Amino acid sequence: MEASHLISTWNTLRKSIVNSQMASVIVLSVALALVATGQFVSASLEVKLFAIAVVVATGALSLINQFAAIREGSAVAKDLAGADSATGKAIASSANYMKLTQVAMIILAVATLVFFVVAIF
Repeated sequence: MEASHLISTWNTLRKSIVNSQMASVIVLSVALALVATGQFVSASLEVKLFAIAVVVATGALSLINQFAAIREGSAVAKDLAGADSATGKAIASSANYMKLTQVAMIILAVATLVFFVVAIF
């Protein structure tokens, strides 16, 4: 595959990662607003569990999409390893950062969920 096509694919995958985060951002923003205004203080256990389930489901789906895009982006980075262009070389060198990004995403997702659970209970 031609380097320019691989770079275009790379850019598409990066946009996919950003777009897949939008649902989580909206759900977390609403959850934060509800916590900040004390809406969960008098909520029933069922409501709190439902809120946790919504946050977990939205976050899990977002992470799955992001991991798929990262996996595909890693393949593009490997294909660009022998590229002649500076852009191709820069993309190829970022393959290691994608693994680090996955680890950071997991840590931040778990931390967010823990803080949310603590905040509503």
